[in-house]
Order: sequence, then structure tokens, then C-alpha cells
Amino acid sequence: MTDQLETDNDKSWWAGPWFLVSAVLVALLVVLGLVLWLWPEGQEQSQSQPAPATAAEASSGGESVCGLSATGGTTLTKAPKDVEWEALGAIYAPASKKHGPGAMDESTGVRSCYSHTPEGALLASTNMLISGNDPQVLLDTIEARVMEGPGKNIAIGQAQQRVSENDTTTVPLEVAGFRLLSYTDDKATVEVVLAADDGTEKVYTTTATDMVWYEGDWRFLLQDDGSGGPVSGQISDLSGYILWNPDNG
Repeated sequence: MTDQLETDNDKSWWAGPWFLVSAVLVALLVVLGLVLWLWPEGQEQSQSQPAPATAAEASSGGESVCGLSATGGTTLTKAPKDVEWEALGAIYAPASKKHGPGAMDESTGVRSCYSHTPEGALLASTNMLISGNDPQVLLDTIEARVMEGPGKNIAIGQAQQRVSENDTTTVPLEVAGFRLLSYTDDKATVEVVLAADDGTEKVYTTTATDMVWYEGDWRFLLQDDGSGGPVSGQISDLSGYILWNPDNG
């Protein structure tokens, strides 16, 4: 179920050449700290080593900080069922009563509190990516939801620059699919695919986020250079991914 999506008809970003669309996507998503590079067609996705979590960072066990009691499972082979999609500017954000977000800061718009499950990790990762459509929400989300370290400081600096430049660029993206790359009791890596339509075809971009379960919620790990998980890049289609979008789930 979805709400009405708001778009700015005066800013037809898809009317330009494809490389301009790519540039807009890069500008939007690179500041997440979950660096997403749009590789030329035919080039392989980037692969890097996941950022390690220290014993002090990861905290296994326990229900979510807001009392979401869903538990169990280490795999995710189909899209979560009880998901509502809310229009946030030019993109829909997923939410589930069972898996979160169970809380939203009214003053900042930061979404938090997810279930200690693969579904909770997926929803946390997706909402983190979606926060990039608003520079101030992105900055507040990084400050509140990313584990401390050099990578967080870099991501904050990038987001602050976007806020100071009054960058109000919004891109009508859509969640298209996902893969759960790994999951244990205190760590998860989730890959989420976003889709944009340039007027002639859909452009798919994917990025993975590394997370740890810490103080009753999924939080994000960035590598020291500010980049995110082990996978990022452009893909040609959704083969190998679980389909998940506002129309089917």
C-alpha cells in the first residue's frame, strides 16, 4: 500500500542525456557514506572487504530498543509481507509493524528501531539509503545511526557540505530488489537495488551496507575512507535479486 508520491514537474531530470542522470545519482548517493559508483556498461561491480566490527561495537542478543519482538532466522529468501510504503519526497520508504522502523524522531525525521531479524536489517539498510533524498535528514541519520570511526567523520563532512550548499536535488528513485549477503546474530550485510527511469529505460544501481546489532538496534559500519559495504555499482537487470518494490511488497 502506498501514499501519493510527490515530484517536481518543473525539474524533469530524466529529460537529459543518460550520463547526466548518472551524475545526479552519483551526487545523491555518494554522500551517504555508502559510496555508490555508477560504472560504465560492462564494467564489473566493485568488491571490497567489509569493515570489521570490534567486540565493543557489536552487541548480540536482546530485543529491539523499542520492544519489537520479532526474532529468528538467518536467511531472507522472499520479500517481507507486512510492509507499507510511505512517500518521502521523490521516493517511497518501507515500514513494517513487526520489523520497523518502530520510531521516528519528529524533529529530525531520523528513522530507527528495527527488529533483530534479517527483515529488520533489510528495512534498516533501505531506510538509510532513502534518507539521502533530504540533505539534512541524511546528516542527522549519519550522526545518529552510524558507528563511530574515521568513516563516519568523512560521511558527516560530505553531508554537511551538501547542507551548506543548500542542495535540494531530489531524484525520483524506487527500491527494486535486494539480497541478504550475510547474517549472524550481531552482524548483517544487505545489498539493496535502486531503480531510476531515464525516460527510455530503467537504470539499476546497487549498494551493500554493513551493519552491527548495537544497543538494541541495527547500526551502520563505514570503512575508514567513508565507503560502505562490499558491493556497489551499476547492474543491467534484477537477475539474482529478490524483487521488492512499492507495487509488490
